Amino acid sequence: MQKHFQYIILFLFAAFFFGCGKPGPTELVDDRPSEEALLQYEVLAKNPEDALYKSGYDSTGLVLPPPSTDVFLFVSRNVVSEKSLSLSYNIAEVFFFDRRDPFILPGGRGYGYHTKRVIPPLINSIYTREVANNIIYGPHASMKDSVIGSKYVLSKRGLFGDSLTLDYNSPVKFEYREKMMGPKIEFSIGMPEQIIGNVNVSQTAKGEKILLLSWNKATKDSVEIIVGGKLKNEKAATAFFKFHVKDNGQAKIPSGLISAIPRDRFDRLVFTFVRNAVSRRSVSSLEFFTVIQNTNSIIIDYP
Repeated sequence: MQKHFQYIILFLFAAFFFGCGKPGPTELVDDRPSEEALLQYEVLAKNPEDALYKSGYDSTGLVLPPPSTDVFLFVSRNVVSEKSLSLSYNIAEVFFFDRRDPFILPGGRGYGYHTKRVIPPLINSIYTREVANNIIYGPHASMKDSVIGSKYVLSKRGLFGDSLTLDYNSPVKFEYREKMMGPKIEFSIGMPEQIIGNVNVSQTAKGEKILLLSWNKATKDSVEIIVGGKLKNEKAATAFFKFHVKDNGQAKIPSGLISAIPRDRFDRLVFTFVRNAVSRRSVSSLEFFTVIQNTNSIIIDYP
């Protein structure tokens, strides 16, 4: 069974590196006891140097394509750890989409909609800042940077930035007026419990390396674990895979995953543990899609 799992991993990576289409979520089976749940597994990028899956995903865990909705609210409390150093990073972003104006990538692939300027909303009673909503796309050798409208943000990195405080198990309040003297749209969503991850490298009797992932269990049904790699001599990471696993505090990633990532190109691996609350609601004339989450990213040397 273990060998069968590794063959599937290697097959998916072949699609990854040689240009086959992006698979959807796939059920994979490894050699764990039968009473444990199957790993739900998703390949995120066809090309490991695709810029859409780079540029800081390891800080926020956000690798979702833009949702088909009027407003996307994303709030994330993050901890990034490498060896003995840890950095906290809070981010809140609000996107107001013009659903009459889609954004099309080269080759005809749709990537959401252009965004529009509005009256800045408030997060936890703090006015957001309007900034350019730019996306970087294309292969590494010919990346393009396009501004596709505006977005509204608050961010705090360590002690610097906006006065954005996000507390575990506490509500995040959103406020917005479509018109200056119009009625206020407001609602609150609870920040999930903290997630603390850990990555250990073990070795089988045959000398094969296995990744043992663990985290603090909570009351959520499931967590997401994003696996990525950092290209040599670059700060940006590429998101390869997303695992959807039961929130039972542990998961094992067999050796096929490690060996499939080309060591000559990637010198570090990134594991982002994500515990989130996802919801969709209609308020006034707008449909909101919200993602409120906590993440812990662990960066390790390529084992």
